Amino acid sequence: MATPISLGRRFPRMAKASGTRAASLMGLLKLKPQRLRLRQHIITILCHILRVPFALLDSVRYPFTRQARQHPRSIVVIKPCCLGDVLMTTPFLEVIRRAYPQATITYVVGTWSKVVAEHQPAINRVIDSGTVGIPGRYSVNDYKKLVRVLRKQRFDLAFVLDRSPRLTFLPWLAGVPRRVGPDSLGRGFSLTDRVAVSSSPAHLQHQAEIYLDLARKLGLTIDHPRMSFETTEEERRAALPPSPMRVALFPGGGSNPGMELTAKRWPLERYRELARRLVHELSAEVILIGGPDDAALNEQLLEGLDVPAGAIINLAGKTSIGQLAAQLERCVLFIGNDSSPMHLAAAVGIPVIAIFGPTSPQEYGPYSLDDPRHIALWHHPTGQPCFFLGKMQTCTHCTCMQAVTIEEVWSVVRSLMPMRDHSSA
Repeated sequence: MATPISLGRRFPRMAKASGTRAASLMGLLKLKPQRLRLRQHIITILCHILRVPFALLDSVRYPFTRQARQHPRSIVVIKPCCLGDVLMTTPFLEVIRRAYPQATITYVVGTWSKVVAEHQPAINRVIDSGTVGIPGRYSVNDYKKLVRVLRKQRFDLAFVLDRSPRLTFLPWLAGVPRRVGPDSLGRGFSLTDRVAVSSSPAHLQHQAEIYLDLARKLGLTIDHPRMSFETTEEERRAALPPSPMRVALFPGGGSNPGMELTAKRWPLERYRELARRLVHELSAEVILIGGPDDAALNEQLLEGLDVPAGAIINLAGKTSIGQLAAQLERCVLFIGNDSSPMHLAAAVGIPVIAIFGPTSPQEYGPYSLDDPRHIALWHHPTGQPCFFLGKMQTCTHCTCMQAVTIEEVWSVVRSLMPMRDHSSA
C-alpha cells in the first residue's frame, strides 16, 4: 500500500509557499467579482446620465417624426442570436403583424439564426447581420457596416429584442425615430420607449414574455400568441413518411456561436434507457436528431442498445433546420434538453418534454408555459438558475441534471403518448 505523503510534514517550505500562493489566488478570485460588480455599476451610472442628452435630441426631432412614430409603415426587429432565442420572438412577431397589417416588417438577425426569420410569414424581409451581436465575434467595422445598411432603409419603428446596449444603440445610429427595447440594468439610454426587465435570478421572466412586454408597452393587443415555424412544401416532402408512434430524442445541445454549455445535457445513459423503453414497451419509432456535432453523441447512445433494426434512426447532421422542423411535425412527442430543437418542436406544435439543469424553464421553457402538452422537468437545489444573463455562474451543487430520474421522465412519456398505445405496452 502506498504511504500517503503530507506536504506539510515532508516539505514544510514548499507547503508554506503553496499555502501563500493559494491564499493569494483565493484573494484574487474574491476581488474579481468585486471589480466586475464595480465596473457594472459604473456602466449603469453612465447609461443613466446619457439618457438626458438622448431625450433632448428626441424631443427636438419629435415634430418632424410624429407621423412615422404614430403610423409606422416600415418596422425593424433586431435579434441577432441565437436559434432558440429567435424562435422565442415568434409570438411577438405574430402580435406586431396583427397590429400593423400594412407595414413592411424587416428582421435583422445573424447568419446562424436567420433561418427562423425566413420561415415566418409575418416577416417581409430579412437582413443578415453576420456575427454582429455575438460577443467577441465582430469588429467595429462590422458594426458600422450594419449601421449603414439600416440607415438606407429609413425605418419608422424599431424593436430591439436584446439586452445589450450596443444593440439598443443600433437603431439610434440608423436614424429610427421610435425605438423600443428592454431597459436591462438601466442601460436602455438610447431608446424612446424603455421596458423594465428583471436582472435578478430571484425574479425570472420568460424570454417570450419579455419580448411581448415591448408590444404591451405600445398598447398592442396580446391574444394568446404562440411560437411558430412554417415549413415549406419541399421540406415536408423530404421528411420521413407519417407515423402514429414516432418520438424525437435530442441528447445533445448546449452549443451556440460563442458559447459551449454541455452542462445542459441529461446523462447519455438515461437517454439510452429511455430509447430502449420507447421501442420495447411502447413499440415507438425513435429518431435521434441534432446537427453534425451531435452525430457522434447519438452513435454512442446506440452502442450496445438491443433494439430491432430500423427502430431507431440517427438523423443528426442530415437535415437543415427547415427539414428538421418538417421531421418534428410528423412526431407525436419530443424529449430533450433545453435547446433550439426543443423550441423548434414547440413551434411546430407537438408535445414536448424538456429536461432542465443550469437554466430555468421559467425563462427558457417550451412556450406557451400554460400549454398542458409541454412539460418541463427541473430540480435545481437552490431554485435559481446557474446560467443567467448570458453567463454561467459558479455552481457548488451540480446535481440538477442527475436529479431528473428515468422514472420521472417515463411517467410523463406515458401521460403524453397516445392512449391506445398505453394498453398495448
